[in-house]
Amino acid sequence: MSIDEEDELAQLRRRAYSPSADIASDPDALRRLIELEARANATEQAPASAPAVPEEPVAPAESEIPDATPARPRITRPRLRRSTVILLAAAALVVATLATVLVVVQRVQTDPLQAGATQIARLAPDPDFEVPSSLTVGITGNVTAFEEFEGFRVISQPSYYDAEGAARCMTVWQPELLDTAGGGGFSYDGEFFLSTCGAGSFPANMTMLLRDGTPERAQTDFPAGTALQFVYDAVNNEIVIFRG
Repeated sequence: MSIDEEDELAQLRRRAYSPSADIASDPDALRRLIELEARANATEQAPASAPAVPEEPVAPAESEIPDATPARPRITRPRLRRSTVILLAAAALVVATLATVLVVVQRVQTDPLQAGATQIARLAPDPDFEVPSSLTVGITGNVTAFEEFEGFRVISQPSYYDAEGAARCMTVWQPELLDTAGGGGFSYDGEFFLSTCGAGSFPANMTMLLRDGTPERAQTDFPAGTALQFVYDAVNNEIVIFRG
């Protein structure tokens, strides 16, 4: 190894074995360390050449004449240090973890503006729930009801203005607070009877704050001051709920 490579190896070893080691987050540096360690091990294992001693030439006997085909040279692979193997395994684990995190993040983060929020539920379609007809007057197209959550029900429906479009709308309410006894209309005794539509690549979503006097909070187990966000996940046809 050259002097420059020895200096580089010393720096990489400090990054790998010192208390402030950070090489596991730098795959290029880790590969370079493994390469230089292999060279260093190969240099250490190379036998020192003995000084040449002049001898008088002696004619070889007939039995000492070598065969025409030389023996195949043995190739010895340099052994990696145990610490280098551990670092390589750690780097592989980091890469695998990052890949897993990316998959989970793609599954969880439906709303791009959920800073500081925590996903607490995913609601699947509930074909057994009968949607009140007064909530779907004038709607043409498929209406999907979703599972109950803390007294809330959610439906997704086509837009009134773009029934054939890709963006869908959704409505959130609590059936306990909805009165449909007045014929074709209805009344709602709560604070949050919410309906909103998606636009382009933005999904339909809505946010509410359950205050101490909010009628909807009485149907839930949440304390006063709880913020909830409902987001329609069109890819999985689910309602994702975040708590902030």
